[in-house]
This record gives sequence, C-alpha cells and structure tokens, in this order.
Amino acid sequence: MLVSGSFDRTIRIWDINAGLQKGGPLLGHNGNVNSVKFSSSGNLIASGSEDRTIRLWDSQSEAAAIGSFQGHTNWVSSVAFSPDSTLLVSGSFDETIRIWDVKRGQTIVRPLLGHSGRVRSVAISPDASFIASGSDDCSLRLWDLRSGNMIGKPYHGHTKCVNSVAFSPNSAHIASGASDSTVCVWDMRTGRLFTTPFEEHSDWVSSVVFSPCGTRIASGAQDKKVMIWSVLDDTSETSDGLAESGTDSSSPATANIDLVGSHMSIRDMFSRLLRHGCRDLTPQMDSNQDTAVIRNGGGFGDIWIGKLHNGTSVAIKAWRQSFIEQCDYKALKRATREVYTWSKIRHTNIHQLMGVIIFRDHYLGMVSEWMENGNLHEYMRKNPELDRYQMCLQVTSGLTYMHQCNAVHGDLKSLNVLVSSDGVAKLTDFGLSTMAAASLVFSETNNVQVGSTRWTAPELLSAELPKTTKMSDVYALGMVCTRMKEEYWC
Repeated sequence: MLVSGSFDRTIRIWDINAGLQKGGPLLGHNGNVNSVKFSSSGNLIASGSEDRTIRLWDSQSEAAAIGSFQGHTNWVSSVAFSPDSTLLVSGSFDETIRIWDVKRGQTIVRPLLGHSGRVRSVAISPDASFIASGSDDCSLRLWDLRSGNMIGKPYHGHTKCVNSVAFSPNSAHIASGASDSTVCVWDMRTGRLFTTPFEEHSDWVSSVVFSPCGTRIASGAQDKKVMIWSVLDDTSETSDGLAESGTDSSSPATANIDLVGSHMSIRDMFSRLLRHGCRDLTPQMDSNQDTAVIRNGGGFGDIWIGKLHNGTSVAIKAWRQSFIEQCDYKALKRATREVYTWSKIRHTNIHQLMGVIIFRDHYLGMVSEWMENGNLHEYMRKNPELDRYQMCLQVTSGLTYMHQCNAVHGDLKSLNVLVSSDGVAKLTDFGLSTMAAASLVFSETNNVQVGSTRWTAPELLSAELPKTTKMSDVYALGMVCTRMKEEYWC
C-alpha cells in the first residue's frame, strides 16, 4: 500500500499493484496535510497538518484510530513512527519537536527546544535511539528518543533551510536535503560531514531517503528531478582488484567495460575518464597555466600550483615529462588508475578531485584544492600543540571510507595526508590504489608497486610479488598514528 497526504486536506490509501485508490479519502483535518507515515506493521497511519494536529488512522478500516494529538501551536510539518510503533515524533513550525505515546495520545517528555527556526523534518533512527531534525535555522540536530535531550552540537553545513532528514539503515549516518540545492551525508560518530555535499540539483531539495542496503541515497527536488547518489560502494568485499584483460566481454557484468592499455594516447585516456564520470575543468581554468609553479613531486608526477579563472588556487598533479619522453605506458596506466580511483571517492577526510584537464597540451592533469598547510608531517612540526588524537581519527575515517568503497590506498604515510586551511586531515596520492568492480579497467602488467618502506607491512617486504591490501593499509595507518605520538615526527 501507498499513502498520500494533500493540500485538499485528505489522506488517501492506494493499492500499488492495481494503481487504484483503496476505499475513500480519509477526512478529518481542517488544514493542508503536510506529512503522512505508515507504522512498521502497516496497520496505522500518522498524519500531520497545518491545522496544528496529528491524527492516527487504521489502514484496514480506513477510519480514525484515536482522537487528534494536540499541543503544537503552529503547522505540523513532519511525523515519524518509532520502529516498534509505540512512539510518534512530530516536528512543527512552532520550532519544537514532540514525542508522543501512541496509545495514550500524550507527550512523554516536554517539547524539545533548541532550533531557532521552523522544524521542517524529523526522523527516528532504525535502532530506536535517536531523533534527527532539520530546520529553517539551516542546522540538523540529534536528540535522544527516550529522554528528549539534545545530543552533541548542531550539525552545520547547509546554507539554507533543511527540508528533509533520513537515517541510514545502520543508524550510523544521516542524510539531509536543503533549500541550498545540496544533499549532505553526516557521520553521527564524528558529528561531521561524511562526504562532500552532492550539488547537482539546481533547485531546493525537498526529500531524501536511504536505500534499504544503505549504499544509495535518493533525492527529489524542485528542479523536477529525482537523483540517486552512491554513498558506499556495494561491491562485494571478496572482489579481487580491478578486472584484467582477457575477461570475457560477453559477460553481462563486463559487457560495457572499457579497457585501458598501452595503445591509447593521453587524449584517449582523458576522453575515457570524462565518459566514466570525471569532470572536465577546462572551462574553469587556463589549461596552459603559464604562471603555474612546480611545488613538489608525487609518486609519478609533479605537483604544480595553478589558479582557476575565479582566482582559486588549485593543485595540478601532472604526469612527469620524463615519462612522456620515454613513452612509459605503464606510468600512463598508473596515472589514469589514480585519476579514476580518486574521482570515485567523496569524503570529508579525502582530498577531493575537482576534475581533470589536458595540462599544457601534453600532460594528464588532476586538479584538486590547493592545501596551503601542506602535508601532515609539515603541519605537525609547525603546530606541536595539535590535537593528535583527532588527527588520528580523521585519517582513520578517510581510510575506512576508502575500504568501504572497496579501494586500497597502497601508500598511506604522513606525506600523503594533507591538511586543509581549517585543520582537517585529507588522504591523497592514490598512485598505488586499486578499486574492485569498476567500470574502467586496466590491462595487466608485471609492474608491482610497493609503498614507502617505513610504512610498509612486513609481508609486502618479504613477498616475491607484493600486493597491497586493506590489511597492509591498516598496518600503514598504525604506523602513521604511532609517528603522530612522537613530538617531532609524524
């Protein structure tokens, strides 16, 4: 069944198989119906209205189940059942949230106060522990379902009113949609953004919801579009790296896969990367970058500092000229692998790839935000009073997300952790990364790379053909955190 509420002040129940209305409209509200929800068992429907009341309906008898819940002093904008259907939560334009006992129709605690703007949306976590709320004050807040106490600090990041909030199935993350046209995902463990905001909508986002598996978010907006976002890669953890040449191209799983090999030029690689989702930044910057300056070298390329047309400083990681002159196609494949892996990962603690360019007509350039604070090693020396515990948590959070995306960093060390202007650690330099079950695959070579010795797991040093894994990443993470304990070395 499907239930809908309308500005005609009615609620209607629909048979989704037949596509027909089931029975007549449910009548009782004296104002527009803003929110409707089924209980977990499906036998009850809750509705919130501009008449300032909440009503419960029996979905089978299609009649009112109990008298109206009264107490709000302005429109009721959102309602949500607890998983066991014993509690009901409501959010209102009176800037409060209320928790109701379903059987008694009375609140169990005082109104929840804290928002300084109208409450647009409320949600209850699947583990029945928390309430999330979104408001016109541009913030999200987290509350204890039983006591009504606010937990932690408000979640700030949106620049306009938050219209919709939703919990992930594991109750670890919250999605939010706002009138600033963005969708955000929040990590409840840290109280910070879990990924960079999704910004492709062109008008205010009215609704967000997680998929049952928790790896996708669907959002609806006033731009008349519904978009689906990948939050976590749901590729099986047993997948063993990227597909290799020789894969049966007739297989349904690989029929649309592009193979990157030594026969391709840089422009071919560039075109393939754009087709697979990388962003072309050519319209936003001069690809020649005549004033760009080399700052340092990466695993297989040089790091330049350049600028966008709007004056924003950016880092350009370009394939080193010596590789071009030697026609080193293995290096080309490594560069392309890094760009592709980087483009697939969006997280607060991972240095985000802004896009790609053909740099100075010859190089494949990866463009990202310039980090003025440099790497973690430099930052720790300049800031000895830094909260190292928080830095460890941030590095761990970034690596955890990579592993959830079935990616392996392969060269985690303090030099490959950058620090943003606001002191946030961001993993970078995925020159040794692999990502399983991706749509862009790389032909097999015998060029096996191992990261820096100090951070390398012992089994890689002793292996005849070493292969970096999630476990070797964890070893490297331990080394990074251990080094951060020391005063002058990270």
